[in-house]
Amino acid sequence: MCGIIGYVGDSEALPVLVEGIRLLSYRGYDSAGVAIVQAAGLIVAKDKGRIDELAPTWDRRVLAGTTGIGHTRWATHGRPNRVNAHPQSDASGRVAVVHNGVLENDIALREGLERDHGVTFVSETDTEIVAHLVALAPRQDAVSVGVRILSLCEGRFALAILRHGRPGEILAVRRGSPLVVGVGRGETLLASDVRALAGRADRVVELEENEFAVLTREGVTIYGADGARKVREPVAYVYDESKLGKDGFPHWTLKEIHEQPERLRDLVAVRFDPVHKRTRLDEIAVSDADLAAIERVDLVACGTASYAALYGARAIEAFAGVPARVVAASEYDASPAVLGRQTLVVAVSQSGETADVLAALDVASKGGARTIGVLNVRSSRIAKTVEGFIDIHAGPEVGVASTKVYTGMLLSLFALAVKLAEVRGRGPSPLERLLPALRALPDQVERAVGAGADLKDVVRDVQRAEHMLYLGRGPDHATALEGALKMKELSYIHAEGYAAGEMKHGPIALVSPEVPTAAIIGYGEHRTRMQGSVREVRAREGTVIAIAAEDDADIAKLANRVIRVGTTDPWLAPILHVIPLQLLAYEVAKRRGCDVDQPRNLAKSVTVQ
Repeated sequence: MCGIIGYVGDSEALPVLVEGIRLLSYRGYDSAGVAIVQAAGLIVAKDKGRIDELAPTWDRRVLAGTTGIGHTRWATHGRPNRVNAHPQSDASGRVAVVHNGVLENDIALREGLERDHGVTFVSETDTEIVAHLVALAPRQDAVSVGVRILSLCEGRFALAILRHGRPGEILAVRRGSPLVVGVGRGETLLASDVRALAGRADRVVELEENEFAVLTREGVTIYGADGARKVREPVAYVYDESKLGKDGFPHWTLKEIHEQPERLRDLVAVRFDPVHKRTRLDEIAVSDADLAAIERVDLVACGTASYAALYGARAIEAFAGVPARVVAASEYDASPAVLGRQTLVVAVSQSGETADVLAALDVASKGGARTIGVLNVRSSRIAKTVEGFIDIHAGPEVGVASTKVYTGMLLSLFALAVKLAEVRGRGPSPLERLLPALRALPDQVERAVGAGADLKDVVRDVQRAEHMLYLGRGPDHATALEGALKMKELSYIHAEGYAAGEMKHGPIALVSPEVPTAAIIGYGEHRTRMQGSVREVRAREGTVIAIAAEDDADIAKLANRVIRVGTTDPWLAPILHVIPLQLLAYEVAKRRGCDVDQPRNLAKSVTVQ
């Protein structure tokens, strides 16, 4: 959720912290701040706003120093303002703390500090509690402080701590939320995401659960919750500089939309064996025999991932004949079910750190279910929690609104559905008929991405709207939901997605010339019924924007505007159909002057419940 950066070394810390905050801003951008160690004490600069607004106001001469910590915030405890921004300090200003996560026993700790030590709190944050706990520690050596924090604090958190009187030292603590240490030449760094270490660290080591570490310019020393030292050497870290830039695109989001054809080519090559006509999911570490014994599949996810999971559940039932359902991860503990080894729980997450998904996996594990993940980050906590996972091979995604990760999830879940069909012996592998369509898919996606320039008329129709409807059937029900979410996230237009058949059961009351309707036209029976839904909207003077195959001649007679994509298998069509909806949301948001890469109130990964 929030982003943490730390630096200790021979260089000035401020430029390193500012660049790290900028690279971590996808994790939250309500406020930002830094703390620097100086001979006279700690100096803090922070405020509400984004790093590109704040950094020019920070005086490098005032914030001079070679040891510091920084933070970019997505607000949980307390409103986004200067007082609640991180770093948080104790009353004396001798301790500074930055924090990602949530303390679950914050009320008890706060009341104890007020009652027993007369502490007066300045902010609304739970982070300030940690600063006071550190300041009041009976022993001030780093190991004692690290043990104290892990013994007193409950919840999921990552912390970086500076203390006056301990120059050249950063204390880092992890329980749940990610922290990675980077080691360079004469400098050591700390970050929530390894990406923020690129260009400075050549070796990295990730803190594991219930560990803390002491960083100095010479390197890092790691300890367990009991204070015992752990021996774990940093490993080589090589970064791909090409992945860190926009490559001439005005926004990360647009770059990532354009990356989809290549990412899908990689995924098709990795997952589908054209020689043996079989699906390759070697990483899931669940045997074919165990997969064949699965009697039910639960897919747990949030947001965009949940819409990919909806598609996955339909595909699993259609190909493998296994009952499948999607449960919002935040509701999994409220959806009691008999689990056991014949239930497969599939966790779908871009970051692999989503707190609600981790909580759902805990329920699954206690119930004895098999667990796998569909993930974009191999080193994530979910990847370490499940029995095995499917890497969607999307590469780093910086834009907060997910694009290439969504299509990667769809194709990965399609692969899982086909794999389940294969191990259950339901006749020849579906790949025998689907391989030609799979091979053609990346090129079709490339053409759809390239057709973005043809959307100008549609963008004009939509940009002044305040409401939109999205309709789809079958596999494209998920496309309607995801298309509506992209429009909400990027342009702040209120948009709702529906199964098209549900339109006449209430939502049709919203149809008017001022409320455009995006209709995703499928194939076969779905196509016929979608045509009926389009007629219902047009009969009520609604404007219809149809997403349809290039060989669908009839839809031009029914819809106001038609966006054409290639013709493919119905189960691969949702990957094609979502491309123009991503581009439409992007272009409308740009016309409306919205912040495309960092929409208001959002963060890329939600690591709190």
